[in-house]
Amino acid sequence: MSKSAKKHRKHPAAKTPSKKSFTLSFGRQDALFIGIIFLFLLMLLKPLAIDHLSPQGVDVIGGIGKTHQISEYAKKTGERALWNPYIFSGMPVYHRISARAFSVDNLLAWLSRLFHIVFIYYFFGAIGFYILLRYLKMTPLLSFFGALLFILMPHYKSLYLVGHLAKFKALMLLPWIFLTFRYFLDRRTLLSAALFALAFGTQIRSEHYQIVFYSGLMVFALGVYPFIKDILEKKYSRFAKSFGLLAAALILAIAMSAQPLFLAKEYLPYSKRGKTTIDVNKPKQAAKENSGVSIKYATQWSTAPSEIFTWFLPRFYGGMSQENYDGSRYAQLKGRPIPAYWGNMPFTQSYEYMGALMLFLALLGMIAYRKKSEMVSLMLFAVFLILLSFGRHFQSFYSLFYYYVPFFNKFRAPMMSVTVTYFVFVLFAAYGLQALSKMKTEEIRWQDHKQVVYLMAGFFALGIIFWFLGMNASFTKAGDPYKGQTLEIVRNIRAEYFNKDLLRYFIIILLASAALFGYLKRKINFTVLVFILGLIAVGDLLQVQGRVRKPFTNIKHLERQYFAQNNTDRFLESDHSIYRILPIGKMFSDNRWAYYHQTIGGYTPIKMYTIEELVEKNIYNGWDKKLPLNWNVLKILDVKYVIASQKINSPFLTPVYADPSGKLFTYRFNQALPRAYFVGKYRVITDEYQRIRIINSKAFDPDKEAVLERAPKQKIQTPDSSFTKLTSFTPNKITYHVYTDKQALLVLSEVWYPPGWKIFIDGNRVRNIYKTDHAVQSVVVPAGAHKIEMRFEPDSYFKDIKIASFSVGILYLIILWGLVGMFKNKRLKV
Repeated sequence: MSKSAKKHRKHPAAKTPSKKSFTLSFGRQDALFIGIIFLFLLMLLKPLAIDHLSPQGVDVIGGIGKTHQISEYAKKTGERALWNPYIFSGMPVYHRISARAFSVDNLLAWLSRLFHIVFIYYFFGAIGFYILLRYLKMTPLLSFFGALLFILMPHYKSLYLVGHLAKFKALMLLPWIFLTFRYFLDRRTLLSAALFALAFGTQIRSEHYQIVFYSGLMVFALGVYPFIKDILEKKYSRFAKSFGLLAAALILAIAMSAQPLFLAKEYLPYSKRGKTTIDVNKPKQAAKENSGVSIKYATQWSTAPSEIFTWFLPRFYGGMSQENYDGSRYAQLKGRPIPAYWGNMPFTQSYEYMGALMLFLALLGMIAYRKKSEMVSLMLFAVFLILLSFGRHFQSFYSLFYYYVPFFNKFRAPMMSVTVTYFVFVLFAAYGLQALSKMKTEEIRWQDHKQVVYLMAGFFALGIIFWFLGMNASFTKAGDPYKGQTLEIVRNIRAEYFNKDLLRYFIIILLASAALFGYLKRKINFTVLVFILGLIAVGDLLQVQGRVRKPFTNIKHLERQYFAQNNTDRFLESDHSIYRILPIGKMFSDNRWAYYHQTIGGYTPIKMYTIEELVEKNIYNGWDKKLPLNWNVLKILDVKYVIASQKINSPFLTPVYADPSGKLFTYRFNQALPRAYFVGKYRVITDEYQRIRIINSKAFDPDKEAVLERAPKQKIQTPDSSFTKLTSFTPNKITYHVYTDKQALLVLSEVWYPPGWKIFIDGNRVRNIYKTDHAVQSVVVPAGAHKIEMRFEPDSYFKDIKIASFSVGILYLIILWGLVGMFKNKRLKV
């Protein structure tokens, strides 16, 4: 040892002074940040998660109204209603029952007893995104802010406020699908395939199939390059194994969703989503459009190319269709609802804002990692989603999918794809932050930092473009009903909103630019930079999200308040027979009537097409010009009472009750038919337009003649003596005692739905059930006294539950076996 070395050698007992620094391992950081996300969401969603309130959205109220009676039936009897007889003359609900085979979604539903379901899914989605970024080798800090950005899109808040929970749930599962599929691409093992199947299958069970479709496209975008690469590199065995595992995973994902997926497919041809409903006052639809919603209906909510600017400037087109005024120009209007939106959609209840800083980071991530194959795939996927969102504004592109992709013509609202685009952009933003961490900051070097400088300049230039556009904007919407001074006030408010958000945009870009410049000049380190940028981006989204407001209430209190029984309800309930009502005018689509009664009206976006065609589009196509109610429709659908908000004078109606407090008038329909009745004549009409026209005509009498789509196999006659008596009625089973002196056709006023209804005569199942009078059903009954049973027993429901349970069980066994194998391998390595 040299003298120099001896001189500098420390004595063993000597204490070396050291600077103590507080550091946390990545594992502890993970636990800390997940805890912070939990607390953050707890504060953000306090009315839901802590106060146990619910948003007072229209769809929330409507959902209570249409399901109340079948929910009460389930509580009293323990039997689940598969048919809902209380809305739209009856419709199936078995296809909308939550998945019964226990999986992740059932666990989340159980946890929602402790906190609100919205909180549970928000937290689940945030954790999924956090783990995804950690899997992509990003630090806990980057993953934390990435997770917050993902859950804070203002559109998500609008979803749960108005009651679109199926879509919200499906979106919160996106990170888990991406994570498990990426894990599968990396590992190509049975375990990784099973985990992906579980994630994708859980999303399918959310029952929002449009988001599921976009998720499937995302999986395709991620997987196409790795699979093609295997073929190009002649790794045929790897390709075959991967393809086999992926195919098995998709089969199991679909099978574990058999209930409700297969049931939704079964119902689809009978719903308005599976067929373009006809209107006899309009020309026939093209054959291509007849198998789904019309392309005009499907593309009403399309993103105009200029509406992409709302991703950068939330009120570029004013905001939402109705907002409470929070400006300063008209103090007298403070807090009052104003028509803010002046864009190209019919109306909007949400902001599609993504965040100026978030988009800056996303563009930076795309540029920095543009050579990475996965990034290229995701960029192409994002471009595809954007083009698809244009809908009617790029109809030549949208039509390719509408006409030629199976089931695509069942979807509506092309702008819905924007929510999935946002997920991809947040992922890019995380990569943008990671790109900043890898920049050399020892000195300013143009080569290393020009991307950041160019982008900052570009975003400033974009703000100037916005400013010029605002100077020349009309701030009016096609179809604006306002004139004169009112229109001028509305235009000024929209201009005020635009200019305030433009100023806000420049402040965000200036603050972010200052932080970035400080980082590049080595004034702050990367951790501080991430905190500054993260807080700006999170604060930006929180502020815009805060503009989306709806009152929160105790759901039970809301139910008691909104559905409080009035005198008309009491009068109707005093009639203990089984019948339907027709609330006319605006009341027709109000589900409050279904809360107590059986109505031929109501609201649901997936009603049966026959009812929409027979009721909604023909209820006012009657022959009486003074009161054009279609009395034949009322007869066919067993309407006994008509409810109106004003007095009606008609020989077909007898006033029976007036409710001055509710300004409601109740009339008994004088020609009401029983729920089941015999006819001895029929005519076969296969053309649906002609069939509706016959039903609309004065010459047709439903209680004497039936309109069928095919002739009965047995001969029928008009009975001289007959009667029908309804002896028992539940949602799933109806029993009649009937008599006819001649073989006749028994018309049953229950909506025709072959997959579910089974009819028995004296215990023997009837195989020939005829679609009658366009919407109901009938059977041939032999002469004599008989017991008729109608049972709603879709065999598919019980079969698909078994398929789903079996598939979930297989997945759990594979996952358990794989995890045990991993644990054993780790122990062996140790």
